Amino acid sequence: MLVELLLTGFRGGRACDIAALEDGRLRVSALAEDLRQVAELDCNPIIAHEAGAVIVDGRVRVAASLPPRPLGARG
Repeated sequence: MLVELLLTGFRGGRACDIAALEDGRLRVSALAEDLRQVAELDCNPIIAHEAGAVIVDGRVRVAASLPPRPLGARG
């Protein structure tokens, strides 16, 4: 996969800090999971380099949320 090649050091380039990229994705996921008011979240671009990863620009849209459904609820 091309993205994997670019992140791991394509054609002699330096490998990116993939752990930092994964950590950023997990933190964004946790934010969206913990704050049910987050209706949309746009992080673009995310720049990964050998010493970490940075979300350069982000946009969040919040909206009223319904209370969570009981565990095992259907339909």
